[in-house]
Amino acid sequence: MNAIRCFEVAVRHLNFSQAAQELGVTPGAVSKQISILEDFIGAQVFERLPAELVLTLEGRALNETVSPAFDLLRQSFQRFSRRPPRSRTFRIATVASFAQQFLIPNLSRFEEKFLDTRLEILTSDRALDFSREEIDMGIRYGAGQWEGLISTQLVPGELIPVCSATLFANQDVEHLVSTKRRIQVFSKNEWLNWSKMNKHMIFDPQNTFVMEHFMVAAKAVLVGEGIALLPNIIVQEYIGNGDMAQFSKALTWHQTFYCVHRQKTQRLPKVHQISAWLLEECSNSLTDESL
Repeated sequence: MNAIRCFEVAVRHLNFSQAAQELGVTPGAVSKQISILEDFIGAQVFERLPAELVLTLEGRALNETVSPAFDLLRQSFQRFSRRPPRSRTFRIATVASFAQQFLIPNLSRFEEKFLDTRLEILTSDRALDFSREEIDMGIRYGAGQWEGLISTQLVPGELIPVCSATLFANQDVEHLVSTKRRIQVFSKNEWLNWSKMNKHMIFDPQNTFVMEHFMVAAKAVLVGEGIALLPNIIVQEYIGNGDMAQFSKALTWHQTFYCVHRQKTQRLPKVHQISAWLLEECSNSLTDESL
């Protein structure tokens, strides 16, 4: 394949020195690869004149196949927009809830800290393949164990029991839990753990509304559709501005938000710096919600 690639470039330039410059090798290396190709097919592809290269009949016949094949490859790869080496762009793939409640509100602080970096935020709930997709860092929610990735816990693993400010003003905790719909976000019912911790009896286990996303559950709480157990970083803004209220102690939980990246990028300065910045900013942003 190296010999064929050298042949294709040499045909376009009809000069080994210019071909070598495009390929980033020496003219001698190009000449050697052309000789390997000629030995393989058993025919000479270039006539080497003092001032130029001229394709032989066999060379022209081979080029009729090789040139369109490389043109097709170029066209196929044009639709992929890959960043050049040492790009200023840093790409973070994150769940939408973390992007909305933390990254976006802190964009100006990021830009002040990293003046030479252009941040790109990709939001997706699927498990992204870091080995195939061009991602520098990810933010995931889980237990912190993902194969082939280094993970750093960003916030404590806990869930905050919240309701709308209106509900909290009019009802006590016992009444809230026993009468209001409980919004469940996890496959394992977090309300069972909460009831054991607080010694509150759940009178109607069926009185739950299952939702998949944090922000959907938060919206349901805000409009008074029920009560929920949500990560601190998701609800702190609403508690701070008085739209939500925390009605009991936080529940320790086995999952939380993690910063993740590939093992081979562990020593890259930008990955280390941004990971440290995320950890510091998350720590600073969390308010003390304990009752």
